[in-house]
Amino acid sequence: MRGPVTAKIGLVLCRIVVPLWVLSGAVFKLIERSPRTLPRETILNVADGLGLHLYGLLATLIALEFLAIAVMVFLGRFARAMALFMLTAFCLILVGELVGGNFTDCGCLGAKSPPLWVMLMIDGTLLVGVVLFKPTPAAAARVSRWPVVTALVVILAGLGTSFGVVIPAGRAPETTDGNGPVQPDDPTVNPAPAPLLGVWFTSKVESWIGKPWQEIDLFTYMRKWPKEMESLKRYVVFYSRTCDHCEAMFLEDLTDPALGSMVTAVEVPQSKSVLTSSDAWPMPATECELLALPLGCDWIITAPLTITVENGYVTCATEGDHIQCMGLAD
Repeated sequence: MRGPVTAKIGLVLCRIVVPLWVLSGAVFKLIERSPRTLPRETILNVADGLGLHLYGLLATLIALEFLAIAVMVFLGRFARAMALFMLTAFCLILVGELVGGNFTDCGCLGAKSPPLWVMLMIDGTLLVGVVLFKPTPAAAARVSRWPVVTALVVILAGLGTSFGVVIPAGRAPETTDGNGPVQPDDPTVNPAPAPLLGVWFTSKVESWIGKPWQEIDLFTYMRKWPKEMESLKRYVVFYSRTCDHCEAMFLEDLTDPALGSMVTAVEVPQSKSVLTSSDAWPMPATECELLALPLGCDWIITAPLTITVENGYVTCATEGDHIQCMGLAD
């Protein structure tokens, strides 16, 4: 489309609307300072496979968003190209999440992100707008010395802020747990808990199958282990009190005393310093043993993470589901 009106629309999109949209994502990531704000299927899983430092990756991506903002706002000649690049990348990532089986949210705007399909509609609409409404050369400010200098200042400030805020958040504070006092002679007490990392994440829970449960690193961080782990069959489920699927699991299945008595339910902390969120659903009556992962680590787990242990060996492990490992499928 051509014309003065469409050129102005394109200018507003490329130099105001899209930069503000990118800025909103960067700000939410800085506020939460957690790799869990990164899309799981397209970024976290790949980063885990490559052994990348997740907090370093988060800081780098935020810094790149500030770079894109600086280019779109201050370097008019390149604003449309950068807007097209960022929106195309966002859309591809969201489509990749859908293809990978993530139908909930991408974490793009933190813990309160809208559903993934809503984010895809917003990004897709903005992308179509940038494609259709092209600013005229006269509408795009010519690159000169001061816009370039200003853009460089913003880029450097974004780089410093990203790494200065995010990297310290990756250091694990003193370990605490939500299990209460433990007795030294209790056989379920872990005699030598592993030091916490700043973040725990794995994309390979299926690789646990066939291994003794003591070799699974998730258990090494716990001060108190689930009981009866050498019995004929035991289920361990890591759940969140803000996870709707987890609430349904308790209400529909784990209120059954026969099944509940075979389950250890381990609560995943809401954050490094908070075990149970203020908006958590109420815990129903259950025969499950209730434990919690220690505070101080950023646990990135798609709850419920369910593990079946038979005679001390893992025979099933799945994230985001309990039906398969508990044998509840019709």
